[in-house]
Amino acid sequence: MAQWYSREAGGKFEGVFSLLLTPFHENGEVNWQAYDRYVEWQLERKPHGLFGVCGSSEMKWLTLEEREQLASRAAKLAGNVPVVVTGNLGSDPASHGEKVKRMADTGAAAIVLVPPDGMGVDQQALGDYYAKLADSAPIPCLVYEWPMVQAYLLDTEVYEQLANHHNVWGIKDTTCTREGIKGKIDAAPDSVVYQANHPYMLEAVRMGARGIMAISSASSADLVLDFWQKAIRQDPEAERLHRELVVLDSMLTGGGAYPMTSKLIAQLQGMDIGLTCRNPVRLKPDTAHAVKAWYTGGSRA
Repeated sequence: MAQWYSREAGGKFEGVFSLLLTPFHENGEVNWQAYDRYVEWQLERKPHGLFGVCGSSEMKWLTLEEREQLASRAAKLAGNVPVVVTGNLGSDPASHGEKVKRMADTGAAAIVLVPPDGMGVDQQALGDYYAKLADSAPIPCLVYEWPMVQAYLLDTEVYEQLANHHNVWGIKDTTCTREGIKGKIDAAPDSVVYQANHPYMLEAVRMGARGIMAISSASSADLVLDFWQKAIRQDPEAERLHRELVVLDSMLTGGGAYPMTSKLIAQLQGMDIGLTCRNPVRLKPDTAHAVKAWYTGGSRA
């Protein structure tokens, strides 16, 4: 195991890390006041950490300067609650080292690394890229199998090397298979394997996944946290909560309108967040109706 890693220190990154949305004005500019209120609203739910500048944040459509400001504002508001942020976006991998260092200067607790588009077809090249970038980072790194690029999955053998011999403390797994999840947990049991897939979420926790980073947390962190606490205690109630999360996931992704659907659920809970997205999605009336039916008909209303 790499010398900078210890299970005690790694515990800082365990648990539910709530994903952060980015509020926009109708003209597409970031609504910074709404963002601060939204981060505070998320912190009131007491997650173990926050994942800012992520897919739910619409990071693909943000400038580097906007990503830096989102990260620094979240870190300042969070205080002792760890905030992790993506650091290596952009089409030129040669620029990623400098971007990682700039994002680390925001006060983030860890940098999240995503695969450059196309690099994952050569797993050795992807592993070497992650290792070099992680070892040059001034703070811990996590890996995210980000589905917005091609060839985003990471072979178990490559992850084992990164987690056991480099500055990689965990991974947001999106294999969406039982075998893929278990493979990473078994390969590097001292690392934090976060689960993003809702259908396998309960099984993942039972297999030893040490965290959750899921789109449901962007607007329903209280539900995810309730599930997590009961799942790790092996409370039978976790099975009902798991079913509720699976249905919520279907509502959020139905019609291809995420993250607008999460913004709608936040609105239903009193957040003045607006539905505007830079991600070119459209919320169809039937999808909006389904989201409202789920929220108003459930125990969370």
